[in-house]
Amino acid sequence: MDLFIASNRQLPIRYYVNEAIWIRRGCLSLHQLTLPFFVEIEMKDSLHLLKITEYVQEVQKQYSYTEIQIIIKDKKILTHLQKILPNTKANHILTIEQLIHP
Repeated sequence: MDLFIASNRQLPIRYYVNEAIWIRRGCLSLHQLTLPFFVEIEMKDSLHLLKITEYVQEVQKQYSYTEIQIIIKDKKILTHLQKILPNTKANHILTIEQLIHP
C-alpha cells in the first residue's frame, strides 16, 4: 500500500478508476495506526494526490469533529501532502507521518 488513513470516524471506500486510485478497507494492522477505523490506499501515479486531499476534506465535512492520521511510505508524497493538507481547520486534528518499517 502507498498510504494509510486512519480516523476516529468511519471512512468511506472509493475507487477512482480514471486516476487509478483505490481506497479500500484496511486489513493490515500497523503499530503506527492509533485510531480505530482505517483504509489502505493504492495509487498507480502520485500525480493524482489532489484526490487524496479531496477525500480527507470530504470526511472532515461530514463530521463536526475528526481525528485523522495519514501514514505514508514515500517521502515525496509525504512532503507534498504536508504542504497541501495544512492542519488548520477548527475541530479537526490531522497528523501526517512517514511509515516506520518494523
